[in-house]
Amino acid sequence: MPSTDATRRYDTPLEKGLLAGDIPAVMDLLAAMGPAERAAARPAVAHLNHMRWGLLRPDQRNPLNLREPFDKARANRLFRAIDLARFLCEPDNPLCDYWMHIGIKDIPAFKAQFRPPLSAVPLHKQLYGDHDWHYAYVIHRAIVAGLVERPETDEYIDALFYGDLRDESNVVLKHVDADPGVAPSLLKLFEREGTSDGSFAAREKYCHDPELYWSHAFLTLCERGVYTRAQLLDKTLGALACDWPQFKSGWFSRFHEQLRPAVDEMAVQADRYLALCHSRIAPTAGMALQAVAALYKAGRVEGEAVCEAAAPVASATAKAQVLAALELLGQVAKNEPALAHRASGVAVQALAHTAADVQKKTIAFLTTWGLDEGGQELARSYLPFVSAVNRPALAQLVGEAAAPWPAETASAAIGATVAAPPRPISPLDASRALPPMEHIPDLIERMAYALENPADIDEWERVAGALVRLAPIAAADRPAFLALQKRAKKLEWTTKPLGFALTRVMAAALDGEDTAESAMAMPGEAHIFVEHFIVPRTRGLIAQALACQGLTPLSTPTHLGGFIDPRELLARIQAHQQAGAQAPIPEQVQALMRLVPEQRDADAAHAALTEAHGIKEPDPLVQALRYALGDVGIKVPQDAATRPLFLASARIRSPHADDPATLAAYGDLGPDGPRHAQLDWQVQTETTEHDHTFDDFHITHEPALQAQAHSQPHHVALALCAMHLTDRPRWAEQEAHIHFAASLLPSGLEPLLAEATRTIASNLDWWEAQWQNRAYLDLLLEPTTPFTPMARLLLAVALAGKEPGQTALAVDALVLGVQDGRLDITSLGETLARLWATPLVKGPRYAKSLTAAAQAHAAMPAAVFALLCAMVQAPASGERKDLAPLLELLLELRLGHQLPLPAGTRAALAAMKLGGKGKTAQQQLLGT
Repeated sequence: MPSTDATRRYDTPLEKGLLAGDIPAVMDLLAAMGPAERAAARPAVAHLNHMRWGLLRPDQRNPLNLREPFDKARANRLFRAIDLARFLCEPDNPLCDYWMHIGIKDIPAFKAQFRPPLSAVPLHKQLYGDHDWHYAYVIHRAIVAGLVERPETDEYIDALFYGDLRDESNVVLKHVDADPGVAPSLLKLFEREGTSDGSFAAREKYCHDPELYWSHAFLTLCERGVYTRAQLLDKTLGALACDWPQFKSGWFSRFHEQLRPAVDEMAVQADRYLALCHSRIAPTAGMALQAVAALYKAGRVEGEAVCEAAAPVASATAKAQVLAALELLGQVAKNEPALAHRASGVAVQALAHTAADVQKKTIAFLTTWGLDEGGQELARSYLPFVSAVNRPALAQLVGEAAAPWPAETASAAIGATVAAPPRPISPLDASRALPPMEHIPDLIERMAYALENPADIDEWERVAGALVRLAPIAAADRPAFLALQKRAKKLEWTTKPLGFALTRVMAAALDGEDTAESAMAMPGEAHIFVEHFIVPRTRGLIAQALACQGLTPLSTPTHLGGFIDPRELLARIQAHQQAGAQAPIPEQVQALMRLVPEQRDADAAHAALTEAHGIKEPDPLVQALRYALGDVGIKVPQDAATRPLFLASARIRSPHADDPATLAAYGDLGPDGPRHAQLDWQVQTETTEHDHTFDDFHITHEPALQAQAHSQPHHVALALCAMHLTDRPRWAEQEAHIHFAASLLPSGLEPLLAEATRTIASNLDWWEAQWQNRAYLDLLLEPTTPFTPMARLLLAVALAGKEPGQTALAVDALVLGVQDGRLDITSLGETLARLWATPLVKGPRYAKSLTAAAQAHAAMPAAVFALLCAMVQAPASGERKDLAPLLELLLELRLGHQLPLPAGTRAALAAMKLGGKGKTAQQQLLGT
């Protein structure tokens, strides 16, 4: 956008009129101009159009700019004047199209002054455009221009939702000003749920100026007398009764709050408020309960009706609503003693809430107002489910023992479960094998699945391997692929790269068709992207399919997760040698990178090594295989031809350490070359000039990254690591990309897990919907993924996330990691403690996710208890304002399962100076 030229002067009458926002003067001046004069005015109009927002900001250095604060009314006039001038000064604009380009309020005046002819283009074409999306944005203008009568269709009513609310003034009010007859139709929007992008809530979602909201428009029209308050209240309650999804219903709850109906206004609708307390939408029920409370206080509803309305709210999950229901029931019991037991019978349902403080207040309520026989029985049924800290009080209230589950038995069961964790599963376990496909019908069925589910990389690789092995497909079998070929035409490289790549392998196997380089264009060289690995992988598969050798590619995984059994790889190498086939170097490198290391399955490695020793005159690939499996007799060659193979082998031989032999031969090439990537992390708090605070999560690494060319085969592991450790643009990232990257070096996921942690930590508050990030957590659910330091860090960060689905995956990973013995609780506790010492994470979120984990399995209470103890002992833990939820959970686990408090945790607690709920939990934990 051009900058404002402070020396430029706008002296012509038209320019002065534009700057003043004098629309009638601008219209008169343009009407008097000829085509040449309008053309001469175009540069000035274009410049003002570019600078119109800048001109509205006070700037003492520029004489064109305002001297007073931003004024929306002036902005509206300025924008409309410029839009009018732009339309008339552009010679290619037909005069008959005026109604689509100028301000809607200026259409009648323009029509009267210029008398534009009707367009030769059919009105239907003008309204709908070429792709049927124009209608919602122009139908209102067409009505004001008198080109069409106001429709009575659902399409028209839904179109009223649209309009850019981020404009310079309220679009809704502009339309009503220009077309007063639209007002009755606008009320019909209260009867429409709308679509994902066409509803009151959706249109306001990204608008940050309340004066541009639909709600502001309706309230303004009400003040003008266009609508009555009774009309708006009636329509609002009618919409809330529809129980539309919370996102859409929430707008009407907020509008009700802005409407602020008086008690007399609400009394007319008392029955509707009582009914709305039964809504399944939490904000609706909460709003209705507040209204019922106001009506009861004013004596406009009966206590019995209040008790019935409060029943569903008392059993809600929203804490504030349950407490509000208890407060209202308390007023009923106090004002009408005859209804005390009735109110208690409703309040007892609040014992089902998971929050211990809600249960405590409920028990206090029941103790104050008493319970009848039915209420006693109902309260007794909740005894096994209330928190351990509240169980004695409830037991005393209902006259029962306080220990529904023997603590000694529970502790013994937990101890037994934790003491004997199962042995981690091998990546080569028989249950994880990927059997090759031998029959065409199976291949077609699985390829159809792979195209629809590109994130299943195991199936993608299995299908690709089968296509290469079965190429060329027999002529008799080719008709069976017609549906897949038709589907392939709809796939594009830019949007579905893996699906597109698989169809290119199919084209090579079916028709011997190669793929032009332009068909799979790689991103620019500024960053490394997954496409830089998909393209060479696909081209290698296509080349092997075109060779028609009937051999399985060396790098096709034999087991889930991208792993290759070293015994099977050796067999494939021998098959290639017998056929006289030489696999491309990138194919050999990828096969080595997918090997299962000796540390993960010693039996398979030793068996393959023994057989490899029997090969006379082994070629470089066999030597690299032997080196990868730990053969101490192999000397690392220094020639450039074999270097790619031995660099790949180094990552398998020493997956979590430097590899001395290749380091001596090739030197330091960067992380995940001869040297292992040593990763660490830190959180830095930064404050902007506007006093906004941001907590930035950073990954650090040794050694330093070095420039690598993506196309060189010996740089595969290095480039892969560099891709994960650099903060590249991720707007086009897909779940399939993450799974594909994980399959390239499945035994060395630390850099990828570091990328995952950085990505999730940067979006912990879910400021942007990044659904693809769940794929990172899927890796932790795999029984073959070890909980390395970065895996533990990823888990610790994800447990503090805001998005429920993402956090649920983290909880599942924690539970499964404990169950299958992959996760060391002590190590995770240290990671959590270090993270808890930073401002990045929040206590209530940890309390919620760890509570869910503790309830998931018999082994989990003791595990969660140990994690909480570690967090309490973290430095500066006592200084945190959000420690109370964690201490309450710690207390609940200790009382419920009779778990001893470690001395270090007790000492840390004793040194803390807490207040409120934190102090209460602290005192109970310490027994003071």
